[in-house]
Amino acid sequence: MSNSDPVQRMTIEWTRAQPSVARFVCSFLRDRGEADDALQEVALVIVERFEDWDSERPFVAWALGIARRVVLTHLRTKYRDRQIKFSEAVDQVAESFERLEPQTELMKDSLADCLGQVRGRSRQILSLRYTEDLELKQIAEHLAMTASNVGVLLHRVRATLRKCVDGRLKAEGLS
Repeated sequence: MSNSDPVQRMTIEWTRAQPSVARFVCSFLRDRGEADDALQEVALVIVERFEDWDSERPFVAWALGIARRVVLTHLRTKYRDRQIKFSEAVDQVAESFERLEPQTELMKDSLADCLGQVRGRSRQILSLRYTEDLELKQIAEHLAMTASNVGVLLHRVRATLRKCVDGRLKAEGLS
């Protein structure tokens, strides 16, 4: 991978920033279609203006600045008949996203590491619940267990994961 290839660099930076930008956009635009449209607008602006990005600054902050303007435009258009001022609220939320982004990434990394330690039936139940999106009753049927037992085991696994993630965050000085 060469940092001199701007398209590749932009793709890498956007891939890393996109989940945070999407969460930011969805925090204001609750309609999924509208949020997807806004996210696409953000991506288009990033493509058009990537050469303006100062690589000495975090890309996610720059992308959130673009998302901030796109979201404001959508809100003003949607609520043009009302006297609502969105810019201060949007700015505050964007600043919070920028400030919390490093913690969010550390939390995701910690969760991934902790998930890697889960084995056996616990791992299978997590996969059925969160990867295949099955309900407790469906999982119980699949594993020949009662729904109550699945619920208890799922609760215990989540508690263990929470403890593991909290321990890793504490070790990093974030608790």
